[in-house]
Amino acid sequence: MGIRISRSKPRSLLLSCLYRAQKFLPLSTAARFRLFLNLEWIFDRLAHEYSFGAYSVENHPVRRHSRTFLLKFIHENDSVLDLGCNTGDISRAVAQKAKRVVGIDYNADAIVRAGTFNNPPNLRFVSSEALDYLQKNTEPFDVLLLSHILEHLDDPKSFIKRFKDYFRNLYIEVPDFDRSYLNQYRQDQQLPLIYTDLDHVSEFDRDELTALLESCDIEVISAEYRFGVQKLWCRVKK
Repeated sequence: MGIRISRSKPRSLLLSCLYRAQKFLPLSTAARFRLFLNLEWIFDRLAHEYSFGAYSVENHPVRRHSRTFLLKFIHENDSVLDLGCNTGDISRAVAQKAKRVVGIDYNADAIVRAGTFNNPPNLRFVSSEALDYLQKNTEPFDVLLLSHILEHLDDPKSFIKRFKDYFRNLYIEVPDFDRSYLNQYRQDQQLPLIYTDLDHVSEFDRDELTALLESCDIEVISAEYRFGVQKLWCRVKK
C-alpha cells in the first residue's frame, strides 16, 4: 500500500547533520560512493534483523505477503512437502488450507522445535534427507515448497531435477537480486557486501531464475516481487 504525503516535509536533523558532515570527508567521489553503498548495506541488514523483534511471526510484512501469495494457489485436496521447513512457520500456514502437509528438514533440532507448537492433525514433521524420504514414501505429493533453499545450493539445477518429478507444482522463494539499483551499483563496484546471508552461494536476478526453471522443464505460472523476495508458483511440465 502506497502513501500520500504533504509536499512540505518535516526536517530530519540527523539527515541534515550527516549531509553536511560528509562533505568534509577527505575522500574522492568514487570512494564516498563505495562508502555509502557499504553503509546502506549494513544499516539495511540491521533494520531487517531488528524487524523480527518488532513484529510477530504472523504479522511480519515479508512473511505475511509470502503467505498471501502462496495460499492463493494451494487447494484443499493438496498434499504438500515443505522441504527445509526449519521450525515449520510456512508448513503451519499451508496446513490451514491443504489436505496434508509434511515439513522435512535434516536438522533434527529444528524438527524437535517444530513439534512443540500447536500443530494441526494434518501436519507432521520429519527429520530426514528429503530424497530418501520421497523414494520410500507411498503417499504421493502434489506441491513442493522450496522457500529460501536454492540460494544455498552449489548446483540448484541438479537439485531441482532430482525432485521435480515427484510433484505437479513447485513454490519457489528466493532473495531478489533485482530488488533495487543499489545491488547493481555494488556489483559494478565489486563490493564484497552484496549478499543477504553468509551461507548464500547464489542470489538470482529475475531473468536468471526463470531461465534456470525453464531449463528444468518447469513453467512459471505466476510471480511476485516484493520486499526483496522473488515468489514463483510453478508447474512441472510432464
